[in-house]
Amino acid sequence: MPIQEDLENPKSQIPNPESQASTVEEEREKVIVRSNGVVTYVGKDIAYQFWKLGLLGKDFHYRVFQNRPHGLLWATCTTGGESGHPMFGGAAYVYNVIDVRQSYLQKLLKQALIAVGHPEGAERSHHFSYEMVALSHATARELGYAPPDDSEDAKRPFVEVSGRKGLGVKADDLLDTLVRSAGTEVGTRNPELSEDERRRIAGMIAIAAVRYFMIKFSRGKVIAFDLAEALSFEGESGPYIQYAVVRANNIFQKLQHRDGLDEAALLDALRDVPAGELEGANGSHELWSLVLEAARLDEIVEQVIRSLEFSVLAKYAFTLAQAFNAFYHRAPILNEERDDVRRWRAAAVIYLRNQLRTALDLMGVVVPPRM
Repeated sequence: MPIQEDLENPKSQIPNPESQASTVEEEREKVIVRSNGVVTYVGKDIAYQFWKLGLLGKDFHYRVFQNRPHGLLWATCTTGGESGHPMFGGAAYVYNVIDVRQSYLQKLLKQALIAVGHPEGAERSHHFSYEMVALSHATARELGYAPPDDSEDAKRPFVEVSGRKGLGVKADDLLDTLVRSAGTEVGTRNPELSEDERRRIAGMIAIAAVRYFMIKFSRGKVIAFDLAEALSFEGESGPYIQYAVVRANNIFQKLQHRDGLDEAALLDALRDVPAGELEGANGSHELWSLVLEAARLDEIVEQVIRSLEFSVLAKYAFTLAQAFNAFYHRAPILNEERDDVRRWRAAAVIYLRNQLRTALDLMGVVVPPRM
């Protein structure tokens, strides 16, 4: 049961040579159900796409898989199931997040929708493509996936992950490795923490490391995941941005303890800030620059939505964290003797902290209490 394809030249979707994907032109027909009744992966993906759009006329059964802090996690099952589950499927828009090597299949899904009379479904179907995710050689060695020294793979700049080749990294294994490494660093910096608290914080850092690393590259670049780079507290990483927010929290907490001002009282006191602080006195031009840059978050988010390029948000958050850390080292806050200047700088830090925290939240990253 072939599906005829009426597409533009398939070669237009072949990934760049760096991805090492095949450059052989795809067949003009695809079998979706074999003569023995077995559905191919193409057929399954077509049916799944129809379900996502609410066009299949069938649904799964659902059972509770796990009760998590933010709500129930549901799993599909073939029979039975439980009532009261949220509605799944029937989406207004579908974004299939899968790498660029699947571009041809994604075009087939849209063509199948058109072929059976659902052109509007094709319009609502989008392929959120990205380049291949690979491993750095150091990370491949640490995870036990290093290629033989005399192999061609060992000569390449990264180790390609491929489930079909039996080289698949489980998310749990990767996170466990990151949690162990982050836990060692957290324990070194905070030896007084209990084992449970150290591991809890390490888990937050590990998730930040993975999430940030996966979006900091533009979608057209190969992602060669590196454990050390992802976990760095100093480089362009999720933990670096987390650390900036933790530092800002520490500043405010110390001011609150010393001066007896909560956040609302501090912001209210800004009405009495001398005009000079608003006109560049005491180096406040740099502070205003920071505040204005932090105020661009909404603009950045709109740009990300339009372009579907999440690296823009990642780069923005990292640059803002860098600017805050540089200001922190040049302009004293806790040790500033002038009360009005200290309060103005502290208020700006609160605003920067809130904007950075929002940016991290958009990436699915939470801020640990300590690092």
